[in-house]
Amino acid sequence: MKKILLALIILSAGALVFARWNLLANQDQTAAAHSRAECGRLTRQVHELAAKAIDLRARVEANKLLLAETPVPPVNGQDAASALSGDPAHDSRQVAPADLRRRFGIGWNSSADYILLSKAALKRIYLQGIDQKGSVTPTACAVLGLTATERAAIEAALKRAEAEHAAWVATALQRVEPAGDVLADYRLPANPKLAKQMEDEGTSLLTETLGPERAKLVQEYAGAWREGHATLGEKGVRFTVRRRTEGTQPVLWFQQQDQDGNSSSYDIRPGGCPDLLRSLFPGGWRDLAQREGFELPADFQ
Repeated sequence: MKKILLALIILSAGALVFARWNLLANQDQTAAAHSRAECGRLTRQVHELAAKAIDLRARVEANKLLLAETPVPPVNGQDAASALSGDPAHDSRQVAPADLRRRFGIGWNSSADYILLSKAALKRIYLQGIDQKGSVTPTACAVLGLTATERAAIEAALKRAEAEHAAWVATALQRVEPAGDVLADYRLPANPKLAKQMEDEGTSLLTETLGPERAKLVQEYAGAWREGHATLGEKGVRFTVRRRTEGTQPVLWFQQQDQDGNSSSYDIRPGGCPDLLRSLFPGGWRDLAQREGFELPADFQ
């Protein structure tokens, strides 16, 4: 009896083990089938992404080729800059962004924050990148992508040139006896040797710091600063204070004119005395008026 019972127990245990093995085998087969299906899905996805990447690369190359072959249309730099800066003379509501992009030679909207310009178009646009104090403007920094170190190097070079030129002006400025409506007359002779020296030094430093392309743009952007400093000796300059009568009240005005006939003028006002004259007249217009014996306007403060 005991032997029969033991046999039954052994048979039952064997059946349970066989059933467990069979279950595990079925689970392994199901997992393997699932893994094969997932592997197939991932493989198809990789192939699809590779095909899309190839298509995108082809589109990028086509756009590059189209941009390279598209001629840059003529752009009036002053008009375009005025439109971008909100000049009241231009109704910005009538200038569509797509039209601006077309005029600047680009074929798509690169950003909501800026307009991408070709180098050819950028060279046609003038901006005052250097103010009269010799500081690089934020606009020029953004356009040229200047780092803080590059900006500091540019401004240091301008300060050195300004100091060197001012030292020469203090010894070279000549007084001419005024006559007629001219109340003060001073002449600054040309010094092309000094101008060439400073230009060469500046070009060398800018090129070393920025590279030739950006260096050339900085020199162009500094045009107003150079004119404000009498072209650093490149041309002879005449400074005059004149009197004109408007109604019953005489008005004093100042004129700066170079040897080529280019000139700028404005009414005498506080704080408007050119830095070049301050080398002789630290007090500005008051010192000049005292030296030349004319009266400033009654409302001059």
